[in-house]
Amino acid sequence: MKLGNVFAITSIALLSVCANAQDANSQVKVKVKGVKIEQQQTPQMVVQNVVEKRWKPKQWIELDAELDVDIAADLGGKEGTYPSLEFKYFIAVNQKTKEGKNIVLSGSLTYENVPASRSGDTSHALAYVTPATLKKVLLKDNGGKADVSAIGIEIHSGGQMLQGAYFSSTGSPWWIGADKLPDSTKFEFQDGAVIPKSKTPFAPLWGDYDLQSKAQP
Repeated sequence: MKLGNVFAITSIALLSVCANAQDANSQVKVKVKGVKIEQQQTPQMVVQNVVEKRWKPKQWIELDAELDVDIAADLGGKEGTYPSLEFKYFIAVNQKTKEGKNIVLSGSLTYENVPASRSGDTSHALAYVTPATLKKVLLKDNGGKADVSAIGIEIHSGGQMLQGAYFSSTGSPWWIGADKLPDSTKFEFQDGAVIPKSKTPFAPLWGDYDLQSKAQP
């Protein structure tokens, strides 16, 4: 392949990415109204026709993000649904690495079929940290929200963050460095530590309260 052709293909790809990002910002606007952090104990359910096992419920961390979603008229407006949004979660905990970096539990979750918000009706995105992850990071049993020092969320579509679509418990995006990327000089990001509700024992609970998360392998 000629070098000129390589440059042409690269330019087309970059233009496509930019166009997708612009299209996303013109098609959907998302405002994070607030994020609640909860401690949830493992739910105990009675199931018939199985041999019961005795176990002690443990503590999970739950993030509940309340969203206001505005969708463009050509996608249905107030009756519309946006195909998918990617949430990038950052949960700083009160623990450091041996090198002195603050540990941040992170993860990327995709929510599908996101409906437009109506008056008095908002969407909720749920995300979780398992008891096993908390024990590994905090070096103790039954860690909880008291061990969380800061929360951050970015909402992406088309490969880039949507304009103004983020949340920070400190008011500013504390996880971002001067290069506008997650700051690995200050933090150790433990990716995959934040998981969707569908991968937890809470999966069958609360009906249509929260957004549908994309199936993960």
